[in-house]
Amino acid sequence: MKTPSCLRALPARLLSVLALGAAAVPAVLGGAAVPASAAEDPPVTIGYDKCPPLPAGATPSQWSCGVLVVPAGTIKIGKIEQPITSPMTIVLQNGPDPDTGVRRNFFGSFESAPMSVPGGVLGVPGTEDIPFLGLKVQTEYVGGLELGQTSGTYSTAMDIRIKVINPLLGDTCYIGTKDQPVHLKTLADTSTLKFYTSAIGATFNDTTFSVPATSGCGLLGGIADWRSGLPSASGNNSASLQGYLGTKSYASLTS
Repeated sequence: MKTPSCLRALPARLLSVLALGAAAVPAVLGGAAVPASAAEDPPVTIGYDKCPPLPAGATPSQWSCGVLVVPAGTIKIGKIEQPITSPMTIVLQNGPDPDTGVRRNFFGSFESAPMSVPGGVLGVPGTEDIPFLGLKVQTEYVGGLELGQTSGTYSTAMDIRIKVINPLLGDTCYIGTKDQPVHLKTLADTSTLKFYTSAIGATFNDTTFSVPATSGCGLLGGIADWRSGLPSASGNNSASLQGYLGTKSYASLTS
């Protein structure tokens, strides 16, 4: 039985974040005890309608689907500080590898919507709604998704590129590329860690990533780099993202 072509296997060293059912969510964080506050529901809706189909012949009770929602936070890239105004959603699948029998994670999908950049093209507050002066960005997943533990706390990592949207920039203007992505490796602030009935939540931070110059922006690429302050070396950028991870067994999803 082969792995479905719609799924890409993540590296074997990843934490097996997708345990069977909501009761196993604490296992994502190394089996930490669940406090009384776990009776609360998470403050975001975690939907499982985008969970990938099971491999042919798979036993539903042996597989689970995980959904990571990032509804809030900020990303500072060079001179631009972008609030997260539209949720980013990552869907994962976990189960025994059809070829080896070893449990592992599979990347399912990544969704995000364009977000308006405060100040638009000129960086002047209030001008972002003027035709041709508005600027939007949209995060795209490139690869390398990891969930695990680093330096005594919990971590996530992924490679992204950011589409820069303006009528004068064309349709191929990006910050980061598939070959030279922006690599985020965020660490959880343990003081923000919270367990819910069917999810866990925490604020994840990173101040170490670097950001390349724009590409594919045509004759206005230099202006895009000037506006964004790119390229931008490690230490000049930051991310602070609020994330919520929920899991469900496929046995409950298919019942």
